[in-house]
Amino acid sequence: MIKGKLILKGEIELLSPTLIGCGMDENSDIDVLKDSEGKVFIPATSLAGVLRHHIKLNDPYKDKLELFWGSSMGEEDPSKLRQSSIKIDDLLPEGEPSIVIRDGVKIDSKKGIAEDMGKFDYEIIERGAKFNLNIEITLDGNDDDFKRQMLATIVNLLKNEKIRIGAKTNSGFGRIRLINENLYEFNFSKKEDVLKWLKQEFSSPTQLTNPFKINQKTFTISADFIIKNSLIIRSYNFDPDVPDIEHLKSNGKPVLPGISIKGAIRARAERIVKTLGKPEKIITDLFGYVEKGTKNAKKGKIIVEETILEEYPEEVQTRIKIDRFTGGVIEGALLETKPLFRGKNSNVLNLKITIHNYQDYEAGLMLLVLKDLWTGDLPIGGEKAIGRGVLEGKRAEIKWDEVTIEFENISQLKDKQREQLQKFVQALVNYVNEEAKDAK
Repeated sequence: MIKGKLILKGEIELLSPTLIGCGMDENSDIDVLKDSEGKVFIPATSLAGVLRHHIKLNDPYKDKLELFWGSSMGEEDPSKLRQSSIKIDDLLPEGEPSIVIRDGVKIDSKKGIAEDMGKFDYEIIERGAKFNLNIEITLDGNDDDFKRQMLATIVNLLKNEKIRIGAKTNSGFGRIRLINENLYEFNFSKKEDVLKWLKQEFSSPTQLTNPFKINQKTFTISADFIIKNSLIIRSYNFDPDVPDIEHLKSNGKPVLPGISIKGAIRARAERIVKTLGKPEKIITDLFGYVEKGTKNAKKGKIIVEETILEEYPEEVQTRIKIDRFTGGVIEGALLETKPLFRGKNSNVLNLKITIHNYQDYEAGLMLLVLKDLWTGDLPIGGEKAIGRGVLEGKRAEIKWDEVTIEFENISQLKDKQREQLQKFVQALVNYVNEEAKDAK
């Protein structure tokens, strides 16, 4: 018997571009999901699925979680079927969210160049879009306090930007935040609450209870850099009145996309582990994989955020392609590019790398990659052969468990901090050595 309802109302704000594909390719290789009227929306299944996956509780709560989310485990025994206590509506947009098409290219990690037929594009919903959120929980006298605490946990995760939705979340997409939230509780034993529910009158918000604590072991690198000379992440134009290639922008601002940073980091990580002894499992665990021609796939553990580039001036440069045999200009090979350049007032750009449920040797590998980025040995983006994409490290913050290490210069590290970081690198060396022994 239904004894009441808990209603959460609020707004979901997109903090990074979001891709929720519909399986169609009319406008690009991957189009975003739209309704019958052509309006973009976020399906409730996208949010409910990631919430259920993210909220992991201890064994004593296993049965309660099944009751809360519902279960189809009892298809052969109907008595074990459970309808969900939570209902989430599709998230409809406020206004008209901006939808743009981004270009992508698959890079051959061995050659460092684009794969043949590796060009693709996809639609995204731009950052800043807002969607209405409505969550309803049924109170029936069966573990109602647990349901209240679960809703408080959902609110806590959404407000603290712990949830991502859609595709390419490991490349910084789909980061969301709950804003302007209000909770309402209707007790059906009270006549006035029944009337308010029937009229859908939401005038008296109630307070949330304390959320469950969701423990997740993470290793985070947050490092500030400045572009040493110039940088370009290619965005191609078809308008003859503008340059052929510009730096990629989001809402009119230049960005360094997580997918570009992640690609460079993966290529360097592969080179490092091959130099040490080629334990490929490290790479597939960290970055995931998709086996061509099969359904075998694995999601990676590493997340690389997209970052906005502030106060970097753009300048058009005309380039030509030279015939290597004649030394002359190739006919029709004139093009204009518009990269970013370091200016007097250029702000630092932040690169944030997070490994969930990390192993010490994985953290050690990322520290070695950070060193290469910091010293300018690992450029980012396109046109690296003419000196673009080199970064200069300014400040770094490394966090794991309850430990935080900050530095502006590696030489400033204290002996204890060096030992703490070195243990991760040594764990990588030990892991490689063990793998080599097992292979013999």
